Amino acid sequence: MSLSKQLVVLITTLVLLLFAGTFLISVHNTRDYLENQLASHAQDAATSLGLSATAHVASGDQAMFTSMVNAMAHRGDYLSIRIEDLDGRVLVERRADFRTEVPQWFMDLFPLHPPEGSAVMMSGWHQVGKVRVVSHPGLAYRKLWNTAVDTLVWFFVAAGGLLLLALVLLRWMLQPLKKVEWQAEAICNREFPVVEERPFTLEFRRVVEAMNRLSTKVRQMLDNAERLAERLREQAYTDALTGLANRRHFMAVLESRLADEQSAGGLLLVQIRDFKAFNDTRGYQSGDQLLVAVADLLRQETAGLEGTTLAHVAGADFAVLCEGLDEARLRELAARIAAALGGLCAVQEGLPDDVGQVGGVMYRDQEVGELLAQADLALRQARQAGGNSWVVLESARSACVTRSATQWREAIERALDKGFFQMQAQGVYAADGTLLHRELFLRLIDLEDEGAIVPAGVFVPVAESLGLAVRIDRWVVTEVCERLSGVFGEERLAINLSSGSLVEVECLDWVEQTLRAHPEVARRLVLEWAEYTAQAHPQRLREWIDRLAPLGVEFSLDHFGKGFSAFAALRELKVHYLKIDAAFTRDLEQDPKDTFFLHAVTDIAHGLELRVIAEAVESGTVWERLRETGIDGGRGYFLGEPEDVRA
Repeated sequence: MSLSKQLVVLITTLVLLLFAGTFLISVHNTRDYLENQLASHAQDAATSLGLSATAHVASGDQAMFTSMVNAMAHRGDYLSIRIEDLDGRVLVERRADFRTEVPQWFMDLFPLHPPEGSAVMMSGWHQVGKVRVVSHPGLAYRKLWNTAVDTLVWFFVAAGGLLLLALVLLRWMLQPLKKVEWQAEAICNREFPVVEERPFTLEFRRVVEAMNRLSTKVRQMLDNAERLAERLREQAYTDALTGLANRRHFMAVLESRLADEQSAGGLLLVQIRDFKAFNDTRGYQSGDQLLVAVADLLRQETAGLEGTTLAHVAGADFAVLCEGLDEARLRELAARIAAALGGLCAVQEGLPDDVGQVGGVMYRDQEVGELLAQADLALRQARQAGGNSWVVLESARSACVTRSATQWREAIERALDKGFFQMQAQGVYAADGTLLHRELFLRLIDLEDEGAIVPAGVFVPVAESLGLAVRIDRWVVTEVCERLSGVFGEERLAINLSSGSLVEVECLDWVEQTLRAHPEVARRLVLEWAEYTAQAHPQRLREWIDRLAPLGVEFSLDHFGKGFSAFAALRELKVHYLKIDAAFTRDLEQDPKDTFFLHAVTDIAHGLELRVIAEAVESGTVWERLRETGIDGGRGYFLGEPEDVRA
């Protein structure tokens, strides 16, 4: 029961008690007054009749004093009138019927006991008889009843007005509590508002001020924790001069991508030609300016590419790791970067016409050393080709990636029409070993390549460029709702959706309609997007959450940390899970330095009521160190391998 209702009940109870006491006192006092009036009235009548009838009683004139009694009794004001002789023998008596309009229950509850009035008839010094009179209580009962009714009516009118006034006052007085409730709910929803309006009531004002201080302190604590995490990340993973990823972080990302069979893409190495000579002749300050200019150039040329990691790996060397990029687009990117390097001559003094070269190679399943050797070979070939040139090597391993867009479209549309997809599920386990949910992975069955299995990391980026990713997402959602939900019982299922689905309004409408038709699936579903996708479209993600979270759907940010986004954005995105990118977890067994960053991320996430999941848990040592950071769960081959799903 709310406080306002409790106060209303309390006020009503007090008013009822007050009325009951007032009513009883008023009725009892009125009854005592009326009984006194009845006694006085009876005594006066007895005295008057005694004086008038004495002579007639003394003379024995029965007819005369009888007529006098009849005249008094005829008025109906008396219940009984009686004249007795000295021996107590009744000479004449008249009694009236007791009739009144007052309810019987009221007379039983508040009975009147009219006293008897008496007078001795004296003739000279001799007594001749006695008169006894009892007043009729009917009028007194009516007066008592009217008094009770008037009191009751007045009470209900006054009580109604008082309660109405009390409700208005309570609503006004308790309004600050509603704002405090709103403020507390906002804090739970990772918002930290301050109530500007101060209530008039001293106690409520203190509560509001205390909540404002709490909101401010919690926001400051989270801000401090976020700044600490940002500093840790910058110191550990960022090149101080250019702001790009440093070599350590780049190598961790590269290793994690090559170890992930779902991942494929391209790698570019960018090298400034004769950078040492430029430093020696122009000075280190000019050299630093050139490095910053190249870093800015790389940011501009890759601005529209999701899942791209830029790194300053050595003095004159940069790396561009493009996840999900096919060979044609990798060549276009290499050509743009090489042309932009040539354009630096116009803005940077002392630069030769040959600023640098770009070498690239596609990756999928290679070893790190092998891939870097291929990229270095491409870079050497570009250096031999002339000024500001580029070379992207063809690789036998990337045959499926280098097929034409038309061939890709035919393969993907055939898979959608015929259902040539294969589902795999891998468990995500809590720190105590219990299953949190199962993450589903989609793979394409390539009939043109003798039924080869193509991971999502290869064909989904191509599908996005061809405008087919949303159709694939709809196929997956339909498959989960209609066929796969019964396979896993009550277990939660996580599926990754594309950026195209996130931004398409019709897709959200369709997913909502589908999940409303399958509520048992909606409450077990986790929808995931990569961090960089959510970072690019935060408003769209909020719309998905606002519309689907009430159905029981949970949301997750995948590859968190890869995009180097600000932690403050997490307050706005009401997601349920953060899945830490494998680049931060893969090397924990050899290098535990990443645990400081993971500690900070976990503390911030828990402060925002988020669960933190680690990807790529490949050994018991890594899992143990992750659990020491307070992480909530993990996914990897150590915890459980992916398994084929069959409906």
